[in-house]
Amino acid sequence: MGESTSNKRIAQNTLYLYIRMVVMMIIGLYTSRVILNALGISDLGLMNVASSVVAMFTFLNSTLSGGTQRFLTFRLGEGDVGKLKQTFESAMTLHLILAFVILILAETVGLWYVYNKLNLEPGRFQAALWCYQLSIISTLVGIIQVPFNSALIAHEKMTMYAYMTIYNAVFNLLAAYLIQLVPFDRVIFYSTLCFLGSLTATFIYNWYCRKHFEECSFRFGYNKNIFKEMLGFSFWDTIGCLAAMAQGTGVNLVINSFCGTYVNGARGIATQANSWVLRFVDNFLTATKPQITKSYASNDILRMGDLVCYSSQFGCYLILILGIPLFIEIEYVINLWLGQCPAHTIAFMRIALLEAYFRTIGTPTITAMHATGHMKELNLSVGFVLLAILPVSYLMFKLGATPEQVVLINVLPWIIVPFIRLFLLRKFTSHQFPVTRFIKDTICKTSLLSVLMFIPPYFAHLYFIDSGNLFRLFIVVIISFLSSAIIIYSLGLSVHLREIVKLKVGDAIRKL
Repeated sequence: MGESTSNKRIAQNTLYLYIRMVVMMIIGLYTSRVILNALGISDLGLMNVASSVVAMFTFLNSTLSGGTQRFLTFRLGEGDVGKLKQTFESAMTLHLILAFVILILAETVGLWYVYNKLNLEPGRFQAALWCYQLSIISTLVGIIQVPFNSALIAHEKMTMYAYMTIYNAVFNLLAAYLIQLVPFDRVIFYSTLCFLGSLTATFIYNWYCRKHFEECSFRFGYNKNIFKEMLGFSFWDTIGCLAAMAQGTGVNLVINSFCGTYVNGARGIATQANSWVLRFVDNFLTATKPQITKSYASNDILRMGDLVCYSSQFGCYLILILGIPLFIEIEYVINLWLGQCPAHTIAFMRIALLEAYFRTIGTPTITAMHATGHMKELNLSVGFVLLAILPVSYLMFKLGATPEQVVLINVLPWIIVPFIRLFLLRKFTSHQFPVTRFIKDTICKTSLLSVLMFIPPYFAHLYFIDSGNLFRLFIVVIISFLSSAIIIYSLGLSVHLREIVKLKVGDAIRKL
């Protein structure tokens, strides 16, 4: 496959994912408002913290998920159909074993935590227990589904991936409507509907992959060498996933221990809103992941480096274009979205946007490191930095820190870890990976441009501070988009990329 064909596929897949994203965002934002009104902030926090207990045990699934996608994509890049089939069989066997292990952990250690440690409102234990048990089943179903999702992404079939996520969004919208009608406990009913949604989605994924991808005709078994290779890869990746769990789920449980479900609910709202911004960027990054891995598999380090640099750079631009006006107008946006603005939500949301920016910078380097298969040094070093967040957060609460201060300190590791990955990429590609270019064109340039992009919409916000909120929001968004487009085009793009943009815009105008 030529480079131009690969680039065209990336563009097409990105377009499919963005169409999906627009539909999902409209449905998802409305669904969130309906659910908050139906459940209330405390019950929303109850669901958030109950599912977080299950999430403590799913870091192994995240580990195997990344490994499965890497190995399937790598085999496709090699063009060895026999190894591809054996890799899928080994992945399915691993995930079935993992599902059993997580079931045991969740019904022992996790259940003990629910009974003895959760900080719940009076009379809500049975609802929390029901939600917890359904979360376990949904998690097990999701684990078994991972190899099929990985096959979709490895084959770059983003259309089906887009259709299924739209299906999930529509199902959640229906669930949000139905919970307003039931006369019994809404948390229990909504948890049940979420479980049914994940179950039906799994059956559809399974059917599609079996029909279209020959390696997905699974039979229980494994290739010893492939199994050992995947286990070795996943073992070291476990450290990184443990760290991610501590940074997210673990801190969520610490917040619950000190502050209760109300603050969990506020953080859950901020995380959910921020996830919509991140998904716009993830659509683009998901479309580039297979090509990064396949480039490494074919020993084309130059193209892999180009893809990592460009995808990281454009990912940052996307998150700045979306995030800057949201950061400035967050209070009005939350009130417009939810009809109310719970305490802590504004600060949590702004901190989440900062974290999203720094995480986006380093995300493509994760894909590149996974492509190399050298996970030991990566996860020992990065894992140490990220895992330090959990005891630090606990200590900060003990010393009297506010929830906002604890959440803010969680941003620091994501500023540090991209530099660790860059050092290791240089080492494991025999100094071929363009580290200096990445630091200069991505980290330094986008950070400088983010300041320049923030100034025009912020002054517009101050100038129209006494105008109507909706009018001010409209002005801030327009000025932010136009000024950001000008700054990115004139200062953020190379001469070669500017010429491509000119050609594409010229073609689009001529077709009108």
